[in-house]
Amino acid sequence: MEINSSPIHVENLPDLKEPLLVAAFEGWNDGGQAASNTIRRLIKALNAEKFAWFDPEEFYVHTETRPEVRLVDGRFRKIEWQTNEFYHARIPDTGRDLVLFLGTEPQLKWKTFCRHFLTLARQVGVHHLVTLGGYLADTLYTLPIQINGFSNDEAFEQRYDLQRTNYEGPTGIVGVLSNLGQQEEFQVLSLWAAVPYYISIPNPKAVHALLSKLTEVYDFSIDLSSLEADANSFDNEINNIVAKDPNVAAYVRELKKRDFLN
Repeated sequence: MEINSSPIHVENLPDLKEPLLVAAFEGWNDGGQAASNTIRRLIKALNAEKFAWFDPEEFYVHTETRPEVRLVDGRFRKIEWQTNEFYHARIPDTGRDLVLFLGTEPQLKWKTFCRHFLTLARQVGVHHLVTLGGYLADTLYTLPIQINGFSNDEAFEQRYDLQRTNYEGPTGIVGVLSNLGQQEEFQVLSLWAAVPYYISIPNPKAVHALLSKLTEVYDFSIDLSSLEADANSFDNEINNIVAKDPNVAAYVRELKKRDFLN
């Protein structure tokens, strides 16, 4: 099923109650894989069901972001394309639903992509749109992850102590989607985790921080115990990396000195 000849393929249009949509994209907006892994955690924790996806044909330069070949049963070849998928689940103990989107930042037609995205959001009854991101920062890996955010509802920002940044410059698909969402009168919240730029592996502490803020704002809970264990293991792993790399160790010492002076 297609919606008004759009590039979005819909298996079934779910009947949802007061749905909240939370979206993340792999790529430029996803430092430490904080945003994309937050959506993966939610999909798994809530047993979310896929109900729609984008056809990638008109949004990617496939000589730059190539599809991959996989062997099936050791014999047959399957092409795996870039994925942009919508899921739905019930938010525990709330009586409302959650729409989850996990995608790959497109290379072409961002405004077209976002308009189709928001059209589907409206068709399933979404009025609240949350976008997630991770950005690289000069921050100590030993400190709690800082979450910055903004909303087009100033009272909402103040109620949940959302710390805006003064960033100006290049943006990604998350910024474009958030901006168009505001223009189309969705209530938009964007949450960003500051991840240490000198650590290139996935950061479960950032995922934990994003999930903690998201569940605080929208008043629901999920089990974060396994994520907390991953965060502890991450700290130990980074301690080992820093100990073995003199350049990283020197930079961490400089960051500690700055933090002490502040």
